[in-house]
Amino acid sequence: MSRRTPRLHSFRTRLTVTFTAAFLTAGIILLAVVYLAVAHLFDTAQRGGFNELISTDGTVVTWQSGGPLSEQGSVAYADGLPAGEVQGVIDRTQVTLREDILAGLVWWCLGILAVFAVFAALAASRLSRAALARIADITSSARSITQHQLGARLNLPGPTDEIKELGDTIDQMLDRLEDSFARQREFIANASHELRTPVATARTALEIPLEQGRVPTQLEPAVTRALTATKRSETILNALLDLARAETSQLGKPEPVDLAAAIREALADLDGLIAIRGLDVTVETTDRLLTADRTLIEQFLRNAIINAVRHNVDNGRVDIRTVNRGDGIDITISNTGECIDPDTIDDLTAPFNHGKTTRLAQEQNPGYGLGLAIMKRIVERHNGTLTITARENGGLVVHAHVPDHARQPVAAHDRRRGTT
Repeated sequence: MSRRTPRLHSFRTRLTVTFTAAFLTAGIILLAVVYLAVAHLFDTAQRGGFNELISTDGTVVTWQSGGPLSEQGSVAYADGLPAGEVQGVIDRTQVTLREDILAGLVWWCLGILAVFAVFAALAASRLSRAALARIADITSSARSITQHQLGARLNLPGPTDEIKELGDTIDQMLDRLEDSFARQREFIANASHELRTPVATARTALEIPLEQGRVPTQLEPAVTRALTATKRSETILNALLDLARAETSQLGKPEPVDLAAAIREALADLDGLIAIRGLDVTVETTDRLLTADRTLIEQFLRNAIINAVRHNVDNGRVDIRTVNRGDGIDITISNTGECIDPDTIDDLTAPFNHGKTTRLAQEQNPGYGLGLAIMKRIVERHNGTLTITARENGGLVVHAHVPDHARQPVAAHDRRRGTT
């Protein structure tokens, strides 16, 4: 299961905050420079400029900072003040005017900064979304690639930059992985076939003289043990071949599978063991056919039912149920049995995992720890899900959801190796 990054801690959120902070810092610096520049211009104008004060009768009195008072007209009074007091009025007026304008400028700067912050956040969000869109495509595509779909490639479009280089590097890695898996499949197939022949030959060489009575009495126990071990090796090889096919073989052409008929056939093969164990078997199936790989689905049902019957208790129960779930079918097989630690459930699907069943105890519970592993691979090959839970009173519940290939949406384009 993939772990999703919390939205507040995602890289996109942090990138947006970083861009916004950078924009705001630049805006604050710009407005601070403007404020200081205006204040400096006021100070410069006050020290070296001319100031005019209009008297009540319209006479203009001009005052040059640091210089004498000159008169324009015949009256040297301003608002009834003597000419000597005009300087103080002008100074106070300049200070008040400077403070008012700078205070207003501060509020204008704060308003401009607030508007700038909103636009900065929007611009940063848009930039981060655009910058990470291609990375999101890589993430989505890489998440959909499994060991059974190694032929798929990202084929990332766009300019040749760091992101495209990352996509191309992942494609090259997938090329190497696909080649490695292909070599592994070839080795498994060849090794399995090569091993089956000498093992079958050894079994035959032991069976024939033993059946014909040509083995000395003192050697019969040893030959019998050797024959048992050979049969066991042959069974393990067959199970390994089944596991290899489930993991590596291409799915066959999907065709309608009658699950009810497949279940009846699997139960018929186990009639003798079911009768000996005194098991109570109940079956409830849907009439719907499942479009899938017939061979693999029938193998899944056979392994699931064999496990439910073999790893059971005398006079126990086996419940088999299939339910229509819209896009596929749910298959549930539960059985009584020994109590199993829920913490070890996930380990049961690992090859050669017997749970509590040791190799010395396999005479009572024969098996090779491959049944659940094969079942898991088969369900995964059909893009389904397999869930195994422990029953409270002992035993297991195996639940599989297998999508119906006839109801799967058809992809708009094939991304495999860039073909469309």
